[in-house]
Amino acid sequence: MTPALLERVREQARIEELFDPTELRKAGREFLTRCPWHDDRRPSLTVSPARNRVHCFVCGQGTDAIGWLQDRQGLSFQEAVLELAQRCGISPVEGDPAAQQRWEQERRQRRELLARRQRQRLRFQQNLERQLGKGGPAAELLRSRGLSPETARQWQLGFADGRLLIPLNDPSGQCVGFSGRALTGQLPKYRNSAGDLLFQRNGLVFGLDRAAEVIRRESTALLVEGPLDGIQLHQAGFCHAVACLGTSVSPLQLQLLRRHGLRHLLIGFDGDSAGRCATARLLEQLLPQLLSGELTAAVLQLPEGQDADGLVRSQGAAALEGLIAGAEHWLEWRLARLLEPLDGPEMAGGGACLDLLQRIEREGQALLQSLPDGVLRRTAERRLEQGLALRPSGLESLAMAGAMSSAALGPVALPPVALSSVALPLAALPSVALPLAALPLVPATTARQRAERRVVCLFIHAPDCRDPLLALPITDPACRAALDWACNLAVAVAEDQLPAALLQVAGQLGGSIAALLRQAAAPGEEVVQLLRRDPQAELQALMDWLEPVED
Repeated sequence: MTPALLERVREQARIEELFDPTELRKAGREFLTRCPWHDDRRPSLTVSPARNRVHCFVCGQGTDAIGWLQDRQGLSFQEAVLELAQRCGISPVEGDPAAQQRWEQERRQRRELLARRQRQRLRFQQNLERQLGKGGPAAELLRSRGLSPETARQWQLGFADGRLLIPLNDPSGQCVGFSGRALTGQLPKYRNSAGDLLFQRNGLVFGLDRAAEVIRRESTALLVEGPLDGIQLHQAGFCHAVACLGTSVSPLQLQLLRRHGLRHLLIGFDGDSAGRCATARLLEQLLPQLLSGELTAAVLQLPEGQDADGLVRSQGAAALEGLIAGAEHWLEWRLARLLEPLDGPEMAGGGACLDLLQRIEREGQALLQSLPDGVLRRTAERRLEQGLALRPSGLESLAMAGAMSSAALGPVALPPVALSSVALPLAALPSVALPLAALPLVPATTARQRAERRVVCLFIHAPDCRDPLLALPITDPACRAALDWACNLAVAVAEDQLPAALLQVAGQLGGSIAALLRQAAAPGEEVVQLLRRDPQAELQALMDWLEPVED
């Protein structure tokens, strides 16, 4: 890209042409539209043809045509310049006749392909529309998947050659290919368009053109496997859902999501072995970004054999909301998967048991070595130590890998508490005792959630603060339930036994409530000492933030 090309693009690319005309309202010599950078209930973004810029007088943000494409479509600076050059018919290779000829040929081919895709989409959509009125295999598939005719029309779904056809759009909303879903048992079940100038499967994130606004606003995306899963979730109100067209995610797809403001990734792959393996591969791929803090990730604990789409259809949107609220921190998920075989049939005894323990120790060593010194490594050490310490082989080799000292392992184990006489809240405990996890990392997506979890922690470790804490409004269901457990047990056990009692209860529970209880009951010795040394300062901060309910 030359300075001359950049200057020509800046001169010829018109900012107003990057908007749908229906979005613009004439205001003198300029236009007004809604600002995408803040919650704009009244159009406040000025689109100025004279200055060839946009500017919001409410939030102060503004940019030119290049910056607008970068922000709206997740393009790099160079990609935005070349895209605008393409739209304006400006050759990026002037002065090189051969390269100029190739560029013009490719430009014609792209325009022809886009026009062909548009014609195909309209024809396929008309085919499906006839079925929506009279019935047919494609309409029956949509009905069985719980997708309404209105949703089918919104997503411009189509039908041809025995397949339901799903348009694949680039971030600007242009159809660049199709994904065909078999209707009558044909193989493969899904078939995508062949790669060409417009479409490359590993460079497209399905649904991003519709989810981009929410992802930019919330910095969070919910990643699922298939396009129909993504459509179902959008219909149910999960408008940050996107799909990766399979169980593999390419660096290009991740880069595209990051450019659209992704900071927290919720991974909702299918609850089967293939989905779990794909999740493990993705977390391994993301590890540098996760460790650097550029990205956070959590994994939805979908039931065995279930996918997010099926969960919403069978149990409703609230079930998926619960899984999102209780999604496991990526490290906690990896640790749980690593230790999962300890509860399997291979632990029956004998050489197979010892071989399994050695394998888990080796994998644990590799995981610890990938983590830098800090809270993540200490958490992994504690979790692995607890998972393996009660097994026949102990933890000798793992201790060498993690260089675990008494300080690294955190506070000593709390003594058991007799709970037989305690009146437990909510529901009776299940009869199967689940293994106790050490210090799970429960993700909190908002500042209020973090504050409410601090309430639970302070309630457990600062008895003198309990009455005013109970006056605070707690809106997060998991925090409310955890506080109920703590409140009920506080009247049944001695003050110094409450953390141990809650850890025992958490061992019998599952999901986000158990994880939250474990984190609040055992936050680490330094945190406990701080809360006990100056609980009033923490109480005042929480009261100022959460606004206590007044009589």
